[in-house]
Amino acid sequence: MDPSLIIISLIIVILVVLSAYFSCAETAYTSMNPIRIKNLVYEGHKNAEKALKNYDNYDKLLTTILVGNNVVNVAISTLGTMLCSELLGITWGVIAATILTATVILVFGEITPKTLAKRNSERYSLKLASSLHIVITILTPISWAFMKLTNLLSRNAKNDAAGTPSFTEDELYVMIDEVAEEGALERSEGELVKSAMQFDDIEVSEMYTPRSNITAADMKTSVEDFKRLFLESEYSRVPVYDGSLDRIIGAVHSKDFFSKYIENECFTVEDIVRPVKFVPENMNIATLLSDFQKSHIHMAIVLDNFGRTIGLVSMEDILEELVGDIWDESDEAGYPIHEEKDGSFVVPGEANIFDVMARIGIEFDAGDFQDYSVSAFIKHRTDGVPRRGDVIDTGNSKITVRSMKSRCVKEAKIFPIRGETEAQ
Repeated sequence: MDPSLIIISLIIVILVVLSAYFSCAETAYTSMNPIRIKNLVYEGHKNAEKALKNYDNYDKLLTTILVGNNVVNVAISTLGTMLCSELLGITWGVIAATILTATVILVFGEITPKTLAKRNSERYSLKLASSLHIVITILTPISWAFMKLTNLLSRNAKNDAAGTPSFTEDELYVMIDEVAEEGALERSEGELVKSAMQFDDIEVSEMYTPRSNITAADMKTSVEDFKRLFLESEYSRVPVYDGSLDRIIGAVHSKDFFSKYIENECFTVEDIVRPVKFVPENMNIATLLSDFQKSHIHMAIVLDNFGRTIGLVSMEDILEELVGDIWDESDEAGYPIHEEKDGSFVVPGEANIFDVMARIGIEFDAGDFQDYSVSAFIKHRTDGVPRRGDVIDTGNSKITVRSMKSRCVKEAKIFPIRGETEAQ
């Protein structure tokens, strides 16, 4: 064979390798997760910083790769046509070259390297980081010219996209669910992250203890009566008012009260009253939590537009919105089930639905439900948006939402359906 044809063949092989290189780099950097690469940078992984630098200058990176890949593929087609024409003649050479070069480019220069890079995008991004940085530097004049031309043609589209965030909040929710399904994140951890994201959207009006449920005392209450109130309520803080709940002056802490009581000191309730915060019902609980932390006051009285007391909110209430119910050593960590006269059962939303159904004596088929609480089951059956009055039919029971606390079911009513009996 003519030595020149051998040289052309070798050049074509080299060009096919370069085509595979550019295709692999394009897919690797398009598919890679920059967050993982940033994490590798923090861990000191070799080439991670270069890979991230390449990705941060994505327009220049992509322009360089596309310029290099297209030049290489055109050269393969040209040299392939020359080689086949020399061997088979002009007519058959062009036909053979078209078929052969297209097959070689697609299989070895496009499909195979892109498939490999797609499956292992981070690994190939790191491997190609150094060499790609050199290629970008060499082709800078060419890529600069193409980038200027592209920016001129797509200026309006670029301006429209400038203010678009990388991820919306809804997309982050979906990402958290997918990561949890893949097993990289515990379901409980995923729920905690989503609760933290929703935290800024919750107002005091959605979760305060209403006025009718407030345990409080008049400032003229005797020490002995106050002692009984603390022992019966088991609260660590009790609001104190002057005449009515609309004139709350502060709160008495159990530790202050009993420290003086045990030491047999002569004191009145007014002597140990500590200040409380007064907040509007439309206040954001994230803001209130920050105020609690700064002021070291852990109780707030919720007021309406006329300055009247409508409820109470504590630091513990806010934290429970984020992490769920908090039990301490004095709490009875159990879930009461109250039987009503109509044969139904009222249970708290945080109760274990499997335990509840077993205690009531109802056969319960959870289906594809993977959590445990009554509230979570109702959310599962209502596509995550339960409302007061919603009814869930399980076949042999009906579960009705009695009350809500923020976005969770606070209490539910379970009516067993036995035989021909139907819930009213």
